[in-house]
Amino acid sequence: MVLSRKTRRARVIVLLIMIVAIAGSIHFTSRSRSQITVVEQAVRDLLAPLQTLFMRLSRTVHSFVALLGQISSLQQENAQLKAEISDLQRQLSQMADYKRENEWLREALEFKKEESYQMLVCEVIGRSPTNLFNTITINRGSKDGVTQGMAVMSGNGVVGTVQSVTLTTATVILATDARSAIGGMVQHLGDLILIEGDPEYSGMLLAKPLSKDVQLQVGDILVTSGLSQYFPKGLPIGKVVEIVPSRYQLSFTAYIQPVVDFARLEYVFLLLGDPK
Repeated sequence: MVLSRKTRRARVIVLLIMIVAIAGSIHFTSRSRSQITVVEQAVRDLLAPLQTLFMRLSRTVHSFVALLGQISSLQQENAQLKAEISDLQRQLSQMADYKRENEWLREALEFKKEESYQMLVCEVIGRSPTNLFNTITINRGSKDGVTQGMAVMSGNGVVGTVQSVTLTTATVILATDARSAIGGMVQHLGDLILIEGDPEYSGMLLAKPLSKDVQLQVGDILVTSGLSQYFPKGLPIGKVVEIVPSRYQLSFTAYIQPVVDFARLEYVFLLLGDPK
């Protein structure tokens, strides 16, 4: 349908009037006024939901951007705190090592004050791969004067004897090993006994009397007899915790709790020879 010339002219005029009205509305609303026109009210009411939605979206985006910044900052702080915690844990572990070493050195100093034998301090650098109560390896060897059979002590008592030697190391057979045999005696009586390692490798020692007249009770302290070629007399070995009579009550076997904690040995002494 073709519009007439008059109709087109009328539409153009209406459009111009609307443009002028909108421009005028913008002009008047751009100034501060206490009253607004009906058109302005209608436009504001119409745009209000859109403005509300826009502002809410704007606040949400702003909050999200701020949250991303906080997350990044928290991640950095978290990484820093983890590094500090790791460093503190390392320092605590180091302090525990220093404390343990200091305690051992104190015990060692007291032990050396009490004993007149020449001693060589050794560090435990290896253990039996099959059993903690079998053998240990120390960082002293033939170049330090170590020989097979030498007595090995801790600050508490008897550890064992040197089994084999290299130039810089030595293997020590522990008193708890089933192959070990040490001459001992009941401290308060002087009765002689033989002290061996438990074949079951329980960490305990076994005591067997060397004569039928030996008297032994739970709680008795056993020490070295001094009859050995290497161990001097009176060194602590352990305490009787159980006595098992033989079948015909003619003898017995006693279970001995060692004075040395063999599972935690870090340093030991070698008795080098005669008293100073």
